[in-house]
Amino acid sequence: MNNIQPIKKKFEYDPYIKIIKPSNLMYITNILLPILFFCAISLLIASLYLGIFIADTDIQQGENYRIIYIHVPSAWTCLLLYILLTISSTIFIVIKNPIALFVSKSFAKMGILFTFITLLTGSLWGYPVWGTFWVWDARLTSVLILFFIYLIIWSFFLSNDEKTNKIGTILTLIFFAIIPIIKYSVDWWTTLHQGSSITQFKNTIHFSILLPTSFMYMSFLFLIFYILICDLRKDILIKKITIIKDLQNK
Repeated sequence: MNNIQPIKKKFEYDPYIKIIKPSNLMYITNILLPILFFCAISLLIASLYLGIFIADTDIQQGENYRIIYIHVPSAWTCLLLYILLTISSTIFIVIKNPIALFVSKSFAKMGILFTFITLLTGSLWGYPVWGTFWVWDARLTSVLILFFIYLIIWSFFLSNDEKTNKIGTILTLIFFAIIPIIKYSVDWWTTLHQGSSITQFKNTIHFSILLPTSFMYMSFLFLIFYILICDLRKDILIKKITIIKDLQNK
């Protein structure tokens, strides 16, 4: 028994463990929030300015192609969010830390948002070429499935029941198969959707297109971590209030 105390004490004061303590998280995130917000807004404005006023009009698609500066980064972001969601869900399954669950819930919610933006901008971008806002194409259909997967997982995370939350994390791991399907759908099946908008051009893509697209993606990255921190702070406060109320009722 005496041997356990030093180990427990060392664990409690480990710098990596201390960071994820709610009180420390609230302090650190309070510093990070304005920095993340400033970076997100600055990059967003820079991307829109470069994409709208600096980049040349496309010969084939005209002005409509400019939606690429939102569509492509949002597509990258919705896939990245699922990878992050898988990581946080795995952490929750392994160590049962409630912070990991809060993070997973936030990633799932943002996944819904960015997947919706991807579908919406993709439909608007494809309409002049396809003559319709929607086709049951392999890429579009798989992204639509991802949208519903996010909705299903998020619904499990909304519950206060730990078993229900765990089901959500397990489903996250099972549904991860959708990510490579989306990524390689244009290679595996005949599709109306074009290949990778950036990598298909190798090094020939014009800098005026690459720069605003990259800026928008970086803006989204700062934005998702800004939203994550806001959600995390909110969930920690709600948890504290719930604990205080439970103690008062006893």
